[in-house]
Amino acid sequence: MLLLKRLPIIAITLLLSTASFAKSITAVGEAVIYNNDIADARYRATQQAIKQAVLESGSRVNIKDELYNGELESNLEIRSSGYVQKARILSEEQNGDFLTIVARVDVTPDSQCSTGPTSYYKKTVGVTGFELQVPQQARLGELSNISRELPKDLADEINKQGYLRALTATNIAIYPDLINAPSSTNYDGSLTNVTRISEQLGVQYIVSGVIRDIGELYLRHPDDKKAKDLLDENIDKERNFVVDIYIYDGFSGALLFEHRYNEVGNWDISDHARIGFGSAKFWTVHYGKVVQQALKESALDTSEQLRCQPFIANIFRTEGNRIHIAAGSLAGIKQGDKFNVYRRYEVFNQLQSAQTQLNNANISVTIKQVQPNFSVGELVVDSHILNVQQQDVVIAW
Repeated sequence: MLLLKRLPIIAITLLLSTASFAKSITAVGEAVIYNNDIADARYRATQQAIKQAVLESGSRVNIKDELYNGELESNLEIRSSGYVQKARILSEEQNGDFLTIVARVDVTPDSQCSTGPTSYYKKTVGVTGFELQVPQQARLGELSNISRELPKDLADEINKQGYLRALTATNIAIYPDLINAPSSTNYDGSLTNVTRISEQLGVQYIVSGVIRDIGELYLRHPDDKKAKDLLDENIDKERNFVVDIYIYDGFSGALLFEHRYNEVGNWDISDHARIGFGSAKFWTVHYGKVVQQALKESALDTSEQLRCQPFIANIFRTEGNRIHIAAGSLAGIKQGDKFNVYRRYEVFNQLQSAQTQLNNANISVTIKQVQPNFSVGELVVDSHILNVQQQDVVIAW
């Protein structure tokens, strides 16, 4: 049953000073309704809409606000680069157990990201394979391809956001020990192969993950083909979808973000159906729709986490007073753009673990030629005199 109704304004009270020149943005948020708790779903959908509006405004926010809707009072913390002054729900639509809201959000940009050059460039992320912690769980529906297809779909969702450029490398498995991921044997907590993978793929960030649980929550008889399907008895066949997502800085290997997405969907199809993950049929199943919503949320979080990070690109060739950098028109670079050169050093801590350090060389480079995947910049003097070398980087803050 499809419901559409107008709602009273939901006020968001902000604990910060207001600023002028607010940008009003209309954004959409969606959430799954659990246990008929529409108030909770409305709040989560509003959170998503605010994040989307902040990204669209190209600004960064630091807010702690309280959402009042007559039934729910919660704290919402979003970090981005502007200030949300006011948000209100314009309309709400319920389709089954999915709630979609349309909100108008007023965002006031500041100078940190909205006017900085970092917002002009698309940072690249490499999405690796997501291993399934319990492979036997893939038998239901024949989802054995989930480790490769799930990260591909996540990369597609990231690219749809339009703020990052996601490349897939789903043949790469980062974690030898899934249970303890993302922990590693390094004392500094980093993964040594993250920096290597990042360099091989030519990306600034690595997105990886572990599929923790896709098991069913109902009793089934997979080997008994004569068993009556629970669908015939109008019984919900609930199935978990639990995935952990990790974002790493490709230059240092540092873990920047981790989050668990935990959803439950209805496997409203025969237990004997072999549809595969990501097929056209899979997305029509209620469980597939829940997975799709989780992917949208994780793609939004990835964009929000990296949107205002500095843009960094490797220098891969020096020739006279010209340098070649590993980013071009696909990243939004244009002729005449200027970057700062940073030298890359390896330093060692007390445990002799290598750390990457970038030092400002106080050298600027002006882009003279732009190709899709690389650019050629010009220094004021010869690169050898300035000691600019391969594997140094350019940065836009």
